[in-house]
Amino acid sequence: MPAIKKLWYVTAKDLLIVAKDRGAWMTLLVTPLVVIVVVSFALSPIYKGGSLHATMLVTNHDAGSLGKQLTDALAASPNITIQPASDRESQTLKQSGSSSGLSLVIPKNFSARVQAGERVQLQVYEDPNSTTSAPFLKGMIDGAVNRFSAVEVAAKVAVAEAVEQNRQADASAVASQASAAASAQMQNQPIQTREQPAGGVKTLNTFDIETPGFAVMFLLFGVMIGAEGLLEERDKGTMGRLMVAPVSRASILGGKLFAQFIVSVIQITLLFAVGHFAFSMDTGSSLAGLALMLVATAFTATSFGLLLAALTKTRRQASSIGILAILLMSALGGSWWPLDIVPSFMRKLGHLSMNAWALDGIKGIIIQGQGLADILPQAAVLFAYGSVCFLIGLKMFKVRAA
Repeated sequence: MPAIKKLWYVTAKDLLIVAKDRGAWMTLLVTPLVVIVVVSFALSPIYKGGSLHATMLVTNHDAGSLGKQLTDALAASPNITIQPASDRESQTLKQSGSSSGLSLVIPKNFSARVQAGERVQLQVYEDPNSTTSAPFLKGMIDGAVNRFSAVEVAAKVAVAEAVEQNRQADASAVASQASAAASAQMQNQPIQTREQPAGGVKTLNTFDIETPGFAVMFLLFGVMIGAEGLLEERDKGTMGRLMVAPVSRASILGGKLFAQFIVSVIQITLLFAVGHFAFSMDTGSSLAGLALMLVATAFTATSFGLLLAALTKTRRQASSIGILAILLMSALGGSWWPLDIVPSFMRKLGHLSMNAWALDGIKGIIIQGQGLADILPQAAVLFAYGSVCFLIGLKMFKVRAA
């Protein structure tokens, strides 16, 4: 019991120091909030309602019905905004001061040539710098074109069968009627889809997508500062003088680490709380599961900080190595972009970091509607990961400078 009391005294002292340090709270809370808000608002034109949204410029030179039907089919998607454009606007991808990732030009006599069975080429202008919206819009165009092609093939087969059954039939008249009937069917397709987020969660916004990744990354930066603090106290002899007092090494290190753990829990909880109450970020349907993931993430990050302090000799080393490690872990672990867009070997590498496991669990609750039982494997990996870092760091950390 006396050892626990002494540990708590060390913890309380460190918490008091952090509470009075305005610069520390700038790093722990204000800086990550500013980054999260800026990134989320910057991406909000792309993500509307939690799904990708983009604007497409369309120049339609076709006087027939198929050109309009193609445009209407694209405009029917809630994720696309169609803006009629001139030839010059389509070629430059700019209209009224704004730009688009892609434009579509429908040529003259598009309807007549398609109905006549000719090959028709649509002109697409794509911004090579648009790595998100342009491929998305190109995929939507390909899907619409494939549907039109399927209808036209079906119409041709129907005409061929009709002429085969009735040699006296007027092939051109049958083709015209079949094409008109096929076009009418395009307006009322028998098979349709209805989209909704998996897991029954509410419509997502950019804060649901961006907050978890940046919160985990800045949590690691927070514990890096804690690691620098440990090294500073050791180098200045503060920790050595504490060892002269009737306080065990375990109480000293335990108190400091427990203080860092509490600060980490407060930091990541406040970031999620601000995201939820100020920007309507969804926290999922399992607060218990989310709380477990936040605590597990804070524990693992704190243990990483101890390991960093143990493996470095000076504050400058801790800062340079820590920044490199955190940026690498964040890039590979999904803090900057979703892991499902990277190659499979990078996903495997990413799961060597704590970021990937933390984000798998947190996003599983927020985005996929998972519950406490679903994220237990991720929480277990985090606690195991943190325990290994803690034990290695505890064994290697020297209380007195060499």
